[in-house]
Amino acid sequence: MVHYTEITFLIAPALPWREILMVELAEIGYDSFVEGHTDRMGDTGELRAYIPTDRFDPAALDGLMALRDPHVSVSWTSQGIAPRNWNAEWERSFRPVEIDRDIRIRAEFHPSVPGFAHELIITPRMAFGTGHHATTRLMLRAMLPLDLQGKDVCDLGCGTGVLAFLAEQRGARHVLAVDNEDGAVDNARHNARLNGCERTIVEKGDASALDGRSFDLILANIERNVLLDAMPRFGRSLRPGGALFLGGFTPEDRHMLAQSAKKHGLVIAERSQDGDWALLGCRKPA
Repeated sequence: MVHYTEITFLIAPALPWREILMVELAEIGYDSFVEGHTDRMGDTGELRAYIPTDRFDPAALDGLMALRDPHVSVSWTSQGIAPRNWNAEWERSFRPVEIDRDIRIRAEFHPSVPGFAHELIITPRMAFGTGHHATTRLMLRAMLPLDLQGKDVCDLGCGTGVLAFLAEQRGARHVLAVDNEDGAVDNARHNARLNGCERTIVEKGDASALDGRSFDLILANIERNVLLDAMPRFGRSLRPGGALFLGGFTPEDRHMLAQSAKKHGLVIAERSQDGDWALLGCRKPA
């Protein structure tokens, strides 16, 4: 059984920095999180993050924006913890997510509930994308008005694959789901089988997976700096008339991303927000 290290962060102010830190930690290999106590005014919050002990690198924390930004104070301590069945513990706490009457995301062990336009089954194996996080909900809602019949879709940074599966359910012809984490790739492939998604292909990779390919819709719910680095590829790989949805960043970063998108031939079509998280929708002129 895998040995884990637990890192406890104290963050002031808690919002939006706790969620920003969570996203950054996931990018460097942390695979589960527990949000601890937040004081009544939201001035200080706790986050416990977990990583396999053989992958724990204290020096990697120094490069995180949440630990360097002058507008936030973060301190942390670490300790080794006894081996435990993490998937079983997470499954016990996993609850279905309902987005209006349009989408219901559940685990295999939850009963099906009629009345939703789309039901997505996700085994919660610590990959990002269960629908509980605001960034996933923003992406799912943004997809609903699109006509995806016969379209080609890429879900970059797919996590559990939930966005890719919704695209296939809405009629996409081919869906490419890409993630750079082995655990996420295995999880997305497992979830594709649960959802009967035969037109979704899951690959391990990064934004370079777009090279030489073209899509009608690109979904990228990742992190601001990764989105900025990938913007030239988004511009090249998006077909004329196609849509690009960007998520995983705060409203303060939206202008920076919008300027980069425009630089690479895209026009801004949607702006939305859920709490401290934002979405940007772009189009490539036909």
